[in-house]
Amino acid sequence: MKFKKTGMVWCLVILIFALGYLGIHREASSDSIEKEVANQPIVQSQQISKNTPQQQQTNAGEEDDIQKGEEVTVIGDSVIVGVEPYLKELLPKITVDGKVGRQMSQAKKVTDELKAKGALGDYVILELGTNGPFNKEQLRKVLTSLSDAKQVLVVTTRVPKGWQDTVNSTIKDVVPEFDNAKVVDWYAASEGEKNYFYKDGVHLKPDGSRYYASLLLQALQEQ
Repeated sequence: MKFKKTGMVWCLVILIFALGYLGIHREASSDSIEKEVANQPIVQSQQISKNTPQQQQTNAGEEDDIQKGEEVTVIGDSVIVGVEPYLKELLPKITVDGKVGRQMSQAKKVTDELKAKGALGDYVILELGTNGPFNKEQLRKVLTSLSDAKQVLVVTTRVPKGWQDTVNSTIKDVVPEFDNAKVVDWYAASEGEKNYFYKDGVHLKPDGSRYYASLLLQALQEQ
């Protein structure tokens, strides 16, 4: 009888030990699976992140900058002074540096000063030629100084003076030499539009200014 009791005790001990072992093993297996499942989404997330087309985000950001005008700088003469309010209707945060009587020979100094102040955007518009001609080397010098810009738009002029054709031909000859530069042909766009101009044939009435501003915006969007 004593032997039977002892045997039963040992059976219970062995049974308890076996159940405990199975429980520990099952718990360890369960923890391992949970860790593997938990880690899987992290790996997938990393893979998705690596494959995300960052270029699309960059392009969207650039378009947004253009739409607001944050990265757009215009350098010009009295024509752009008159157009400035209409440009700011389309591009509220645009930087416009216009000055009556300004010539192309002064443009590099202006761009250097804007760079120094951190006010020169990635998109630059040059509207100069109303007040006199310039040679190819002067224009090359300005465009070379803007080689870091994403885009430079150079606007042809309409002015009833002897230098009009010289200015426009110089622009059309030099601008194609620079990969980041493009001609905006105001002279061609304003052909036959006498109602856009005041009597001097240079400065623009409100409708002409709106048209000029829309032409520049279109050129920026076509980059």
